[in-house]
Amino acid sequence: MCGVVNLSFSAALNKANYDSYSDLALNFNLPIHYCENVNNPVTLNWIREKEPDIIIQSGWSQKFGNELLLLPKYGCIGEHPAPLPRGRGAACVNWAILTGETKWGDTFFKMVERYDEGEIYAQKLFDITMYDDVSTVYDKIALSSSTIIKENIVDWTSGFFNEIVQDESKATYYGKRKPEDGEFEFNLGALELYNFMRAQTKPYPGAFFMYNGQKVIVWSAERTKEKTKLAPGEFLPSDKDGGVYVAVKNGELLKLLRVQEENQPEQWAMDVLL
Repeated sequence: MCGVVNLSFSAALNKANYDSYSDLALNFNLPIHYCENVNNPVTLNWIREKEPDIIIQSGWSQKFGNELLLLPKYGCIGEHPAPLPRGRGAACVNWAILTGETKWGDTFFKMVERYDEGEIYAQKLFDITMYDDVSTVYDKIALSSSTIIKENIVDWTSGFFNEIVQDESKATYYGKRKPEDGEFEFNLGALELYNFMRAQTKPYPGAFFMYNGQKVIVWSAERTKEKTKLAPGEFLPSDKDGGVYVAVKNGELLKLLRVQEENQPEQWAMDVLL
């Protein structure tokens, strides 16, 4: 029998980009179980009663314990929004954009005790363009994930897996990110700061800087070819739109477009900064 396990509302409240799949479950009349921890006895018993052939995990931040890993007939399948073995760990999509990756992917793999290290069952690759941000990359991941499941679900629920052992020599790892890690450093280059902004825009808390004692979040920006003699962190109005240029490293300029002062509505940068 199918079912969906979700974090409880309180546990999911501070999870950026969390999707409960509740609407999908309700659409297909699937039972839903809410929990604080997927490994607690009540949750394990609820799953056990469903007698699952497989468990597919997507976007779940808690580690699966050994009892849960061994519970389904054919094991647990993890979905990781990265081209494993590259991009193991946390916040991998954010990090991919931050570090300027142009080739990325989505991977389904055998869940084992160590994070993201089991055999690969399926993987799809795609491009990250300069016009993408974290939201559009997740759209590409969602499309890849749904395609992979459609192509493989019959085999997986029958116990047939095309296993590819991960090459440990190619493994890379990313660490967790906190909202306070999003503060702009204007002594970086325009490309670095553009990547920094688009890696943390909605639905994440956003990159930010302090202006006149107020926190200002940057939701959108543009790279430019303009140069200036202004010092990093100084602002210059744009004569074409509601944007504002900010001077960064080596006389480069980054155009800030949509920004938001803390506890205020989102506005054009011109209405906030000048």
